Amino acid sequence: MEQRFIEEAARLLVAARESGRKIEGLPKTCRSTTLAEANAIQNQAVTLLGETVEGWKVGAKWEDMVMRGAILRSRLFESPARIPAGLMPLCGVEPEIAFQFERDMPPRPAAYTRAEVEDAVLAFAGIEIVDSRFLDYPDAPVLDKAADFVSNGGFVRGSRNTGWRDVDLTELLVTVSFDGEVVARVRGGHPTKDPILPALELVNQLRHEDGIKAGQFMTTGTMAGITYAKPGQAVTAEFEDFGKAAVRFVA
Repeated sequence: MEQRFIEEAARLLVAARESGRKIEGLPKTCRSTTLAEANAIQNQAVTLLGETVEGWKVGAKWEDMVMRGAILRSRLFESPARIPAGLMPLCGVEPEIAFQFERDMPPRPAAYTRAEVEDAVLAFAGIEIVDSRFLDYPDAPVLDKAADFVSNGGFVRGSRNTGWRDVDLTELLVTVSFDGEVVARVRGGHPTKDPILPALELVNQLRHEDGIKAGQFMTTGTMAGITYAKPGQAVTAEFEDFGKAAVRFVA
């Protein structure tokens, strides 16, 4: 894809993000055909927004790579958070385990091992808030969603767990409640079973780019599917024997 089309796609997505007015889709000339093109659009959007990338969501596999969506500093909230529902009107909620890097993981030729990644991170509970710049979010092309920060609206950082290496993350029981009413309860629900695996994969993709800086984090995919809150509702995600995160979508 020519650079001018990458820039046009980024401008359209940034305008939709800043105005709150969703778009029907990207023009055919600006539509990614590879994940690399979608990432280039995303990178350009970050530049146009003048934002800092605090972390990434790790998405599904595509072309033998994992999708990655930038999580912006302005869209990172500490639990218990209060977020205007209009800022992320889809209000999609995904309880996730995330990993914060306590030291740099710089670019290098050799792949990072699981042991190196585990030794470099602190785990915490979180809630990813799913949102979209597209009117027809469910049916938008996959690579359009990838360009749109993999449909990330924001992230709520919950309690840290310094002893996470002694917890079986593959069998965590996760409960999501809206206003105290349970809407999802799943044990061992991560799509890859083990949430460290997508983090390891993205670390090794980013070692071919700019690497990872200390303080950045990765959130690794929902542990209990996606549920949709309404304006005014309080959401709690509890991870048994691990931690919790909470957010209220302020009407």
